[in-house]
Amino acid sequence: MSANILSLFHTKPEIRAMVYRKGFTYQKLPAHIKKKITGVSYRENPYIQYSDLRYVRVRYYDFSGQVQSGELIVNKKIARKMAKVFYVLYKIKYPIQRMKLVDEYGADDERSMGDNNTSAFNFRTIAGTTQLSKHALGMAVDINPRINPYINSKGVLTPENAKVYECRDVKKCRGKYAKYMIQKNSQITKIFKKYGFSWGGDWEDSKDYQHFEI
Repeated sequence: MSANILSLFHTKPEIRAMVYRKGFTYQKLPAHIKKKITGVSYRENPYIQYSDLRYVRVRYYDFSGQVQSGELIVNKKIARKMAKVFYVLYKIKYPIQRMKLVDEYGADDERSMGDNNTSAFNFRTIAGTTQLSKHALGMAVDINPRINPYINSKGVLTPENAKVYECRDVKKCRGKYAKYMIQKNSQITKIFKKYGFSWGGDWEDSKDYQHFEI
C-alpha cells in the first residue's frame, strides 16, 4: 500500500459545520479553536468539557452599517438557538460594534467589555464571588457591553470606561451611541426573550444591561 493511501487513514476528517442560514453556522470546536482557548478562556475543570461547547459563526452589522463576520463559543444546548437569534438581529440590521472571542483579550473580561466586544463563553466566576458565571457554562452572551454596563447595588460599574452610559435615559445620556443602549422594550430584548433567554436588565439587586442567559 502506498504512502499516499496510508495517509488517508491517519488524516482526521474536518469537523462539519451545521448551517442554519448562509453565514450562520455552528460546529464542534475545531482544532485551531481548541488550541486558541486552552489555558485562556478554557481551563480544565469538572463542569464543562470541550465536547459541551460549540463554535458559532454569524454575520452582523457594525456601527458603520457594514456587514461583518463574528464568532462566539456557546454551550451545545443553545448553539442552534444562538444562530437563530443572531440571524434575526442581522435581518433587522441590529448594530453590534465587534464580536471576537474573549481570548483575543487574554480572557480578561474587563478588557473585552471596555472594547465593547460582544462575547459569550469564558470559564470564570461572577465578579467578586466564587460562583461560576453562566458564561463559564457557555449559557450567556454579552451584547455591546460598554454601552450596556453592569451596575450593582453598591454603584460599582463595569467596564470602567462605561460611566457615560450609566444614565439609561436616551434623551439624557451623553454617550455617542446612546441610541443603541438596550432597554426593556428594545427589539433585541424582545427577540432574546422570545427564544427563552432572560435579561440582566430585569434583575432587582443589580442591572446587567448587556447580559442575556438561559
